[in-house]
Amino acid sequence: MAKIGLIFNGVWSHYALATAPKYRDLYQLLYVHDLDAAAVQDLAALVVPFQSNQSVLTEKQAVIYDFLAAGKKVFVEGDSSTAWLDAQWEDRPVNNYWWVTDPTAPPVSATDYSHPVYQGLTPRQACWHTHGVYTRVPESAEILQTNSQGEVITWQTHAHGGTLLATTLDPIVEHGVQQITHLDHYVDRLTEWLCGVRPAPGRMSIDAAAYGPTARV
Repeated sequence: MAKIGLIFNGVWSHYALATAPKYRDLYQLLYVHDLDAAAVQDLAALVVPFQSNQSVLTEKQAVIYDFLAAGKKVFVEGDSSTAWLDAQWEDRPVNNYWWVTDPTAPPVSATDYSHPVYQGLTPRQACWHTHGVYTRVPESAEILQTNSQGEVITWQTHAHGGTLLATTLDPIVEHGVQQITHLDHYVDRLTEWLCGVRPAPGRMSIDAAAYGPTARV
C-alpha cells in the first residue's frame, strides 16, 4: 500500500499520529534529515506538519518539488518559510477560545466545501484555530479558506505538476495532541485525499506499546 510520508523532526504529536492504530498503516515517519529521492519514491504523498524544521526543508526543497513534478501531493500545515515555499506566511495570535466567547465567529469565515478535504464537514470541523495567515500566495493558487478580513488561510496550486495544499491550520499536530475531539473528521478526509484510502471510522487512539515498555504497577 502506498503511504503518506510524514516529515518528522522529533515532535511527539507527529509521532503520536503516525503510530496510532487508526493511521499507522497509512503514514510513514520520514526523518527530515533523511529526506531524499530514494526515501520518497514509493510514497503517495508528503505531509509537512506544523513545527517542522524550516531550515532543513530549505536544504531539501528540490526533493519536495521533484516529488510534486511526478504528479504527487504535498500538504503543508501551520507555519512555513519563503526560503522554500513560494508564499508569504505571517504569524498572528492564536484564538483558542472563540467557540466560548463567540461560537458564531470562527477564525475561518469562508470555506470552499467542494474541495474533497472539506466535503461534508461542518464549519466547526473545518476550523478550530489558525496559526497566522498567508499574505502572499502564488498567482496560480486557488483560495480554499479565508478569515473575516479576507486573509488567506488555506490555498492550493497545481503549478508544480502535482498538487500543493497549504494551510495555517494544524490538523496533524492537534490530532496527535488529542485535545480537540472532532479532528477525525478532518484528518480522515485529508488522509483519503492524500493517498486514496479512508481510515477506519471512529476515534483515534494512542498505542502505548509504541512508546516503549509499559509502566510497572
